[in-house]
Amino acid sequence: MVMTSRPVTPRRGLSAAELAVTRHLLVHGPATRQDLGDRLNLSYASTSRLARALVDGGMASEALEPEQAVGRPRQVLTAVPGARHVVGCKLTADTAYAVVCDMFGDVQGTARAALPRPGPEGGVPVAATVKVVAQLTARLARRVPSLDGIGVALGGVIDASSTVQEGTFLGWRDVDLATPLQERTGLPVIVTNDVTALAREQLWFGAGRTHSTFGVVTVGAGLGFGVVREGLAVDRLIDNGHLLAHSPIDAGGPPCGLGHAGCASAYLDHDDVARHAPATIPRPITFGALAEAGRAGDSRAGRLLDDAARALGHVVATMAGALQTRCVVLAGEDVAALTESPAMSEVIAERLRPGPNEVQRCALEIVTTPLTFTDWARGAAVAGIQHVLGGV
Repeated sequence: MVMTSRPVTPRRGLSAAELAVTRHLLVHGPATRQDLGDRLNLSYASTSRLARALVDGGMASEALEPEQAVGRPRQVLTAVPGARHVVGCKLTADTAYAVVCDMFGDVQGTARAALPRPGPEGGVPVAATVKVVAQLTARLARRVPSLDGIGVALGGVIDASSTVQEGTFLGWRDVDLATPLQERTGLPVIVTNDVTALAREQLWFGAGRTHSTFGVVTVGAGLGFGVVREGLAVDRLIDNGHLLAHSPIDAGGPPCGLGHAGCASAYLDHDDVARHAPATIPRPITFGALAEAGRAGDSRAGRLLDDAARALGHVVATMAGALQTRCVVLAGEDVAALTESPAMSEVIAERLRPGPNEVQRCALEIVTTPLTFTDWARGAAVAGIQHVLGGV
């Protein structure tokens, strides 16, 4: 074990009712017992019992609200941020980015370390990766009074919150990452797709505060997709987003790496875009660089950016229609340049335009969230928080 000498005793998860109350306090803020009962359809006796249990367990505090002119002051329940602390770690092809967060997802410390180079068979060594994550966890554990779990996020297909069935950037197939990391640290571990982790973070601390169903689209090294339906994050997509990434945009457009003419990936995947970008644009290609070149007078770079923005507009509209949601979250290191192009909003407006005999109107809320690797790691931490509290 590489943790500090402090003994690690995993705390029990919350009951379903305790989790519901805690989640409400985290997402919506302090509330009276009566408000909680009304929102969660609980009797006053049940709410009082749950409040006592959460206060006794250190999960919440309760105090009288300021005295009012009319009526007696009421007890207000508030979640305690430091009741739980979790490390979140985002794995890229060559680096582990880690944060430690409190129960509100607020970052208390950050750390990063290089991952070992790929071995002879092309994959990043698993045991060495576990060691790196455990060392980062031990380093961050010193920043908080106690540590309750670890969330690890990476690009790929994850099974049972533990096994990386497909980790393209790391060269992994059917790798159980959670078990050796849990054995090494003594902490509960959840492994999740990185976009799913962002969807979980948005569910509690972002779009989920006002929308029970929404989609998440990330634009970075490739296209990523996450789904929240009726307040539950979908842990595994049936196709890892393949159908949306390769949905047709323009049959006369450029081919993607799989040979599809003018699909969304052909316009939005960095490797595909790089094949068509001017040699004057620095590699690796970013949409921010294309936007800058376009503003400087490079018409070809400007067209590539606008084409990508149109493709993203079609993806957003298609995802919203498929999920029947009015909210889509756009996230990623490179998303700002695309959303600033008028081409994206023009496509969405055109897609939303009703026919002459249609009476129903729809408006989409597009939430834009530029990301750093610290933000990706925070998503992993929030997934870890939800895991140690009892899951969602």
